[in-house]
Amino acid sequence: MILSIHQPSYFPWLGMLDKIRNSDVYMVMDEVRLSDSAYQHRNLLLTADGREKFLTIPLVKKDYLKIPLREIRIASQDWRSKHMNFIKQNYGRHPFAVEILPELEGFFSVNYERFIDAAVASMLLTFRFFRIAAKIVFQSDMSYDRSLRRGDLVVALARAAGADCYLSGTGARAYLDESAFGDLTLRYSEFTHPSYAQYRLDRFCAGLSSLDALFNLGAEGARALLDVRSPAGCA
Repeated sequence: MILSIHQPSYFPWLGMLDKIRNSDVYMVMDEVRLSDSAYQHRNLLLTADGREKFLTIPLVKKDYLKIPLREIRIASQDWRSKHMNFIKQNYGRHPFAVEILPELEGFFSVNYERFIDAAVASMLLTFRFFRIAAKIVFQSDMSYDRSLRRGDLVVALARAAGADCYLSGTGARAYLDESAFGDLTLRYSEFTHPSYAQYRLDRFCAGLSSLDALFNLGAEGARALLDVRSPAGCA
């Protein structure tokens, strides 16, 4: 069984989806702390004139960087209408707006109390668009030594999940010790960002939420951007 592990991400980018799509199981890290500068409670989209804009879920700030992700509450509910309005105003004329907008309206109609619920719901909707079949499990449901950190934590979680292979992002090369995995196979998800035509832009802007690809290409076209082959050695 191929496992990937990552913090949840609000409408994640293509690189994260590529890693999860090549996994059998995706573990949501919900016991770690939020990184305020990361793409967990926010993500990038484009304005109609091509400027990058963060859409951010507002969080209750009291001790929010000291508690597990699963305990963080959403501060107010007006973000849902604000984000939906931004998307309509800036993506409503895109080639596949008619296909994507109704699904987003369903997502934004729900009153999410916790950040983790909104983030995971956005990921599940994205998985549906991209036909990602990986099973989702949660770090908080695993039995492991909760004093462990970084590489040791990854190994413990992979073993707790019953993985045969751990598929890691390339950023973890700096702290993962391959010898610590023992009989577990460690592989890295090598992702080269594909380019695609972006509505009314004469340049390509990479690293955005996968929603940008969906609005420009539709679900079928966006799926074609991802390499669906399983990583070598993890079959």
